[in-house]
Amino acid sequence: MKPRFEPAARKEFAEAARWYAVEAGPAYATDFRNEVHRTLSLLSEHPAMGTPAGNKTRRMVVHRYPYSIVYRVHAGRLHVLALAHHSRRPGYWAGRR
Repeated sequence: MKPRFEPAARKEFAEAARWYAVEAGPAYATDFRNEVHRTLSLLSEHPAMGTPAGNKTRRMVVHRYPYSIVYRVHAGRLHVLALAHHSRRPGYWAGRR
């Protein structure tokens, strides 16, 4: 199953990676991106692995980082709705389709 980022989620991913590059250095930014991709790969193989998050969504924590991937499985695709930081506006992504 191939993941598909919604535009807002893609923007969140890019902004988080940029933050790690500036604040922690390029190695941390690379590691962050790799962990997100590793989590997406795992979810692509086992989409029911994430915890139910309401409104037919699921969420999976990105290992070693304060982020969760919020997604929905629809029509054989993994739709990434948000890359949600654990300390910012809980549930802000709930209205995304």
